[in-house]
Amino acid sequence: MKIAFIASFVPRKCGVATYTRDLSLEIHKKRIPISIFAMENPMIPTVYAPPVMETIQQEKIADYQKVAKLLNSSSVDIVHLQHEFGLFGGADGEYILDLASLLNKPLVVTFHTVLLTPTEHQKYIIQELTRLSRNVIIMDEVANNRLEQVYGLNPSDSVFILHGAPITTMKKDVAKKIINFPYTFILLANNLLSRNKGIEYAIEAVAQAVLKIPNLVFLVLGETHPLVKKTEGESYREELMEQVIKLKLEKHIIFINKYLPLEQLQIYLAAADVYITPYLDPQQITSGTLSYAIGAGKACISTEFIYAKDILAKGQGILVQFRDSNAIAKALVQLYKDPKKLRKLETNATNLRKDMRWSRVAQKHILLYEKILQLNDSQTIAKKILRAPLDISYLSHLTDAVGVIQHTHHIIPDRKFGYSTDDNARALIVVSQLYKQHKTDDILKLIKLYVTFLKFAQSANGKFHTFLNFNRSWDDTTDVTDPYGKAMWALGFNLYLNDNPPFAQSVHSLFVMNLEQMDNIRDLRTAAYTMLGLYYYILTYESKTDAAVQASVYLKKLADFLIGAYEKSHTTSWDWFEDTVTYDNFRLPQALFAAYMITRNVKYKKVANLTLQFITNCNYDKQKSYFDFIGQDGWYVKGEKKAEYDQQPLEAAAAVDAYVFAAKALHKKNYLSRALLAFEWFFGNNRNHRYIYDENTKGVFDGLTKRGVNQNEGAESTVCFLMSCFSLQHSLKKI
Repeated sequence: MKIAFIASFVPRKCGVATYTRDLSLEIHKKRIPISIFAMENPMIPTVYAPPVMETIQQEKIADYQKVAKLLNSSSVDIVHLQHEFGLFGGADGEYILDLASLLNKPLVVTFHTVLLTPTEHQKYIIQELTRLSRNVIIMDEVANNRLEQVYGLNPSDSVFILHGAPITTMKKDVAKKIINFPYTFILLANNLLSRNKGIEYAIEAVAQAVLKIPNLVFLVLGETHPLVKKTEGESYREELMEQVIKLKLEKHIIFINKYLPLEQLQIYLAAADVYITPYLDPQQITSGTLSYAIGAGKACISTEFIYAKDILAKGQGILVQFRDSNAIAKALVQLYKDPKKLRKLETNATNLRKDMRWSRVAQKHILLYEKILQLNDSQTIAKKILRAPLDISYLSHLTDAVGVIQHTHHIIPDRKFGYSTDDNARALIVVSQLYKQHKTDDILKLIKLYVTFLKFAQSANGKFHTFLNFNRSWDDTTDVTDPYGKAMWALGFNLYLNDNPPFAQSVHSLFVMNLEQMDNIRDLRTAAYTMLGLYYYILTYESKTDAAVQASVYLKKLADFLIGAYEKSHTTSWDWFEDTVTYDNFRLPQALFAAYMITRNVKYKKVANLTLQFITNCNYDKQKSYFDFIGQDGWYVKGEKKAEYDQQPLEAAAAVDAYVFAAKALHKKNYLSRALLAFEWFFGNNRNHRYIYDENTKGVFDGLTKRGVNQNEGAESTVCFLMSCFSLQHSLKKI
């Protein structure tokens, strides 16, 4: 495993640079090769040494594109981005999206800032980085809540890992002697100085506290932030020093204008009696300096910014209001006068730091990397699913005494939406094939239940209802639309596998009743679904019955209907049946392949092949090597850009079936590889790198959305997935 970090890096002086150094060094100690791609700000040029491999000039968009290509061609396994808006070029650091979108390697993003009130553009950047990554890391539960509530992201995309800290164990008295402050009570602040650090309020507090703590020394450690120095020089530090002189605190407040290496910093941390972070930004979600203080086992006083409230909760430290020097002074004096309370806070910090030890933090990162790499092999996972016995427990979970409940709230069946004929028809296809493999009473019961639903949905003239509400009444009139076609498909398929003569006779009567409505089909997809039912029916009965002869006539008629639509709409650049590509698209060429295998009409084969290639080009990203299905939010209108979201599981399932039929009709095994690739869409090989299959429930999420996945696991998603499993299982040995 090889990890590449994109971040600021030492010797650049900033918190993210230090964080990346400490994390990457600890990971490297585990014998994992690491490399750094360092963000370079032209205002503070830095000379780097290994492990920095390349620099990215913050405002040069070409550098982002170059590094993406370099990483794609490298042996790196995981790219880990440390995100802070100010590190990257463009508006709100948007240039980083160019790199992330070009990247073919798995991406992990750590968010060092998650704003409560972002602009729409800032929100978009966070959303896109989350979508393009496999996981995002946050160091505070508040950040996790914000990602969900403010940014609309899925909680499952976030991983909580505490900010790491080096562990300081040097004795306090020893450290005080080393830095030449023996016999003092030391208050320490360690920052790259800027106006949001609130040091002036700590100085005011010291002016009050020295009246009770005569040996108090406040060490203000750290130089001015390099970017602040470029814009306003040392004006903030000079103001602080003037404040010290005005308050006559020169003996009690000492500025150490240095950016100390870690070894020296740890000595100062060990020497401190109390550490302070009087920051002014209530929304700050991380603080490396506060983490380091806890790593040193220090009693801490802090304003109530988010990270401090979280890390110092329940008596781990003392929290004070913002800009409240009186409260700081009171807390400081309390700790001086009450050594037991001081030691208790030190003990609490020592206990807390166990989870913040860099070795433990690094190990959590490594476990996440390993999980991502394991899940990244979508083909292996897909084949593993196909080799295992099919689990329909979630389908059973959605099924009650009437049929399959249509929708869910997450995984809870939502009864107010009732039932759909489409879902029950496809469920019949699933259990019919399962019963062929495992003749159990439970599966037979499901078959009879779904057939009964179709019988209930069917009117005396063969038309079908679509939606049954939970009160057992239909919310529509009967018609010859999709439900009709899917019912024909399901009944024909059941007859194809049905070896129970009495029950087959009942199913046969339902199928034959529907034939009289064939001439009323006006919709292409209804025609395609019906053709698939006729295909299986003809394979079963050939010319043994009058109905089979009639079915053959209708199959040709419906195939010619599709051919007519194709001839009307297609152009040299648009090999399709309509001017808009909508839903369940692969079913149309699949149906023509079915017609060809029955009739041997080469025109059906030609158009099936042409339209399959066209619809593949519309739905497959050659550069990324994954299926990128047309979204339902706008579809794909001729001459316009295709909709990217929401992508539905029924598209992947239809693609699987179409390629399986193409392989059989054209005798080309390479189509089976395409079928497997379409199936991999369920296992993260998609534009959001997200699993659509839920390993825990054995259900399937309702699709890819702009923000990740639709967390509901409804009937259509699940039955479509199961159908594609069955389509591939018998072909797996050929792939």
